[in-house]
Amino acid sequence: MEILLSILYCAIFIFLIYKLKFFNIPGLSCRALSIVFLIKVLSAVALTLIFTHYYNTRSTADIFKYFDDGRIIFSSVHDNPVDYLRMVTGIDSDAEHLKTYYTKANYWYKEHNYNLYNDNRTIIRFNAVIMLFSFGYFHVHNVFMAFLSFIGLTAIFKAFYSRLREKRTALLLAVYFIPSVLLWTSGVLKEGLLMFAFGLLIYNLVKISMRQYKIIHLVNLIICILLLLITKIYILAAAVPGFISLFWLIRTNSRKAFLKVIIVHAAAFILALNMHYVFKDYDLLNILSHKQRDFKILVEGLGNVGSAIDLPELKPEITSLFRNTPYAFYNSFFRPHIFEMHSLMAVPAALENLFIIILIICGIVFFSPQGITFKPLFYFSISFFLILFILAGLTTPVLGTLVRYKAPALPFLFFIVIFITDKNKFLKFIDTLNFFNFNLKIFNKK
Repeated sequence: MEILLSILYCAIFIFLIYKLKFFNIPGLSCRALSIVFLIKVLSAVALTLIFTHYYNTRSTADIFKYFDDGRIIFSSVHDNPVDYLRMVTGIDSDAEHLKTYYTKANYWYKEHNYNLYNDNRTIIRFNAVIMLFSFGYFHVHNVFMAFLSFIGLTAIFKAFYSRLREKRTALLLAVYFIPSVLLWTSGVLKEGLLMFAFGLLIYNLVKISMRQYKIIHLVNLIICILLLLITKIYILAAAVPGFISLFWLIRTNSRKAFLKVIIVHAAAFILALNMHYVFKDYDLLNILSHKQRDFKILVEGLGNVGSAIDLPELKPEITSLFRNTPYAFYNSFFRPHIFEMHSLMAVPAALENLFIIILIICGIVFFSPQGITFKPLFYFSISFFLILFILAGLTTPVLGTLVRYKAPALPFLFFIVIFITDKNKFLKFIDTLNFFNFNLKIFNKK
């Protein structure tokens, strides 16, 4: 029954791909998009298998623990549907009698919130809502999350496509087929919701900035911001300077683009460091320091974590932040590397990092400033990629988790390379290699 129901929902979503205007992209058929969606579904299944065999207990596996808590919240439907609506909407959800459900759920309460919204509840509520359609079958949730993530990635593709149309194949690969992105954003994890909201946010912001919008784009923008606030607020925080730069550059035709980007990021950095004077519970340096410390304590409590790394202590001081930033970026960018393939899980991540390094070298070798056809998106990509890599590297002492946390920034790293690479120079180089290979074969025959 689970397989049949999953196939049914796949068919429904493919029907929507063919019928909805959003998926009508010139040069990219609905059939191709449908295949991409099905690949994401298969990736969700692969992720499920990884969590099934990699974790000793179901209660510690992210992909299952929030699903199981969602089942507990959903059980209220049979007792009192009004209570169910309260818990999934958050409206009057603090009623005393609802604690019966909350205490049964293992992750409704979060030990360390840092005065931020408990994003565990977002994914738990997602699962509780999908239970209405899944009848409790897990892989149906995979299908729904894969489709939501697919929508977000398609929105990113559309935002960049009009400016990189001649590099369509490279853009297609960068958006949909980076292994880490394909894997971690397809299954029933927060990353799927994150990619859905973040992709649509970029798409709608570009529309609004270019004055090509309708009221629905403004509504979508607000909804996406709210969803990010309750899903992965640090992703939104990492993107804010880039978003402001993007909006400003588009509205001013990118004049003095680099100077404007520097001004925005300097102002954002100063405001972030001093926001505790206005909002006393939100001290950025303290939050980062405590998050790193708590993560280290968690890892130590788990015992032998194979991919654990030793991070230098991040103190709530500006000098400590500057001192730790280069190493944080190094960890996010290069690790795990090929000399750290000590487990099967580390192999694809290390090979992916190696490929990224080779790709960047190619971008430098075949560099062309004329390739930067749209500076607002180019500078946004640089901003988001750098900030997220640094934040993830500062606070994450486990390489396996680091791979997952930095995944949302990887498409934008690829976009940077696509922008700066001269397609004609690259193709000429490939033709030259083919020429030498052909002559070598003739020589060998002689």
